Amino acid sequence: MKPEKLIICGFGPYAQKTEIDFGQLGNHGLFLITGDTGAGKTTIFDAITFALYGEASGEVRDSGMFRSKYAKAETPTYVQLQFSYRGKSYQVTRSPEYMRPKGRGSGFTAKKAEAELLYPDDRQPVTRVKEVTKAVTELIGLDYRQFTQIAMIAQGDFQKVLFAGTAARSEIFRQIFHTGLYQELQILLKEETKKRRKDYDEIRRSMVQFLNGVECEENSAFYAEYKNLKKEGFEGKILRALEILEAVLEEEEERYARLEQEMTACEEVIQKEDQLLGKALQKQKLLVELEKTRQELEKEQPRLQKLKEAVEETYLAAVD
Repeated sequence: MKPEKLIICGFGPYAQKTEIDFGQLGNHGLFLITGDTGAGKTTIFDAITFALYGEASGEVRDSGMFRSKYAKAETPTYVQLQFSYRGKSYQVTRSPEYMRPKGRGSGFTAKKAEAELLYPDDRQPVTRVKEVTKAVTELIGLDYRQFTQIAMIAQGDFQKVLFAGTAARSEIFRQIFHTGLYQELQILLKEETKKRRKDYDEIRRSMVQFLNGVECEENSAFYAEYKNLKKEGFEGKILRALEILEAVLEEEEERYARLEQEMTACEEVIQKEDQLLGKALQKQKLLVELEKTRQELEKEQPRLQKLKEAVEETYLAAVD
């Protein structure tokens, strides 16, 4: 947005209609507005900001104070700004609410605030106060707050900055640039950082307590290193301790696999021995039964001998 022409009437110290043609300044990007205190330098910025947004350029001035106390009763109070944006010229006129003489009789009556925005094309003018502010915001792409942050900073705010201390200056800049939101975000981040640090310390204590309870066998390749880490309280070396534990676990898994293989082989041997033992027990049982049968035969031997002799005698008698 580039101002082209500004008309100020009955506004601030400008009791009469005053016209400022910015076109006479040429295309220079920097120029100086100078004058005595109270001459109306800041009012020029107030007039531009008021024409666009209905507000002053700084927070110390209220739009209800814009009516010039030096203006004649019949002199109207208004600001008209002609500006260009993206190569097109626009005109906005705005007047604040103020007391004016009655048309009939004596006394004063309130004149309501008015505003009008004229487009360079065939679009209808915008005439309501809030609608004009909305249209200007949409046109320029900046609302009042953003405009005062980027395009125009009040003179009085710079004076406060010049004489303020570091802390006060920071607060002033926060007010000027409306960065309080970022300060709140910074405070929230600090609080969250403290909370996360507390959580981290708690987790670290738990991990160190766990790591101190882990014993690394002397035959391990990591025994000496892990022992030193314990002495140092794992300070800055928790990750390394976890890497060692992972390596030790791999060693133990390999060892466990070997033991499983050995156990399987032993089970096969035991199974074979059990089979041989079973056969041996069966053989021993058979031998016992055989010996028992032999002993019973020996007991029956005399009776069998008598039966044999009796049979022989009977046979001989039969032959004779």
